[in-house]
Amino acid sequence: MIVNPATIANRYLDASSHKKSMALMKFLSGVARDLGVGQHVYVVGGAVRNWVLGEPIKDTDIVIDSKALGNGRDSEWFAKQLIRTIPVPVHMATNQYGVALLRVDGDWILDGENLRGEDIEIANARKESYGGDEGKGYKPHMVEPATIEEDVVRREFSFNTLLWRLHDLADGPDKAEIIDLTGCGLRDLKNREMRCPSDPDKTFSDDPTRLLRVVKFTTKYGFTIPPDVKASIRRNAPKLRNAPHSALSNLLINTVLTEPYAKKALYQMKALGLLDVLADMVREVKPFREALASWVGNQRVLLMFDIMDVGLPLMVPLSFLPKEQQEQLRKIALGMDDGEAAEFLGFLRQPGKMWDKDFFLSLARDLGVPQGRMREFGPALQDAARRIILDDPKMAWDPSHLTDQLRVEMRRLF
Repeated sequence: MIVNPATIANRYLDASSHKKSMALMKFLSGVARDLGVGQHVYVVGGAVRNWVLGEPIKDTDIVIDSKALGNGRDSEWFAKQLIRTIPVPVHMATNQYGVALLRVDGDWILDGENLRGEDIEIANARKESYGGDEGKGYKPHMVEPATIEEDVVRREFSFNTLLWRLHDLADGPDKAEIIDLTGCGLRDLKNREMRCPSDPDKTFSDDPTRLLRVVKFTTKYGFTIPPDVKASIRRNAPKLRNAPHSALSNLLINTVLTEPYAKKALYQMKALGLLDVLADMVREVKPFREALASWVGNQRVLLMFDIMDVGLPLMVPLSFLPKEQQEQLRKIALGMDDGEAAEFLGFLRQPGKMWDKDFFLSLARDLGVPQGRMREFGPALQDAARRIILDDPKMAWDPSHLTDQLRVEMRRLF
């Protein structure tokens, strides 16, 4: 089996991120315990979910229950305590939702891992309002402090409500209690079901990008969608238009349509009614179309065919071939690894790179092509080359035999 080098690189990055996350959680636990706040500062969401699933932990998101702690001990306060403790420069910013964002700017070795460049995100437990049932959401227009119990129910899926207390993570998560405040997060995770902790219509109206995150979890982790959630997704699919096109394209390119799940994700979006909305946006929103078209140009040949098959109206870099030749290419690419298929497509796109200028001119001279037909001769030569290498793919890597065959073919045509 041929493994995509990018897949190997991603596995390495996942393992490295996991080790750094483990080291960071132990450090954060020590700081929180020393400050006496470890019972009310939590790791939430993806880290706990991935731990239960046996997947690498990539991010460590912290939530602090500022209402339980009181006395101004909130996300910004905790971030400043961390900066005093971390022995290297740290950049800090706080966004409009009260989330403190830290970036480690120096070489900081923890448990043998260098945390330079690591991000630490610390949020306050909060309640949010997105503008009601009309789906004016994506980013909340009102945020206010809340208890941790109120915070978890605003999250999109029950398995992302699971928590660890920092107090319990001094030795890592192996023996730390997983807190399931909704009472259904662990159950749904065990059953691999995508259930919302609140009304799914509100969940998807509040932030329509969650509709695409559904596809991520179903394709990457094999989660199933209960009938009521599936019906809500179809009802709310048009609200994708309420999210910024830049957020949607970024989510599609970097999260949903990533290898090796891209094909499955395309067909999942089609089945859920999401692809029709995205297709309309491709037709109507130029920056959205351009972002996806740029991404498509760098994809595997067979994935380009999948994009065409599901009807996403992008200029896939295969349109220079007539339909019959596209089908020939698809059959050929099935027997190649990704690198070979990409190189073969490159030969088809610009066959002139397989011969030098002298061959072109000498062939035209030998055939007696008049000056007035030279503009016709060049494209005809390229078309003949495409036919030859599609009929015999080995010719793409054998320029000598290809040019011999071209001499024969072009004599027939001219």
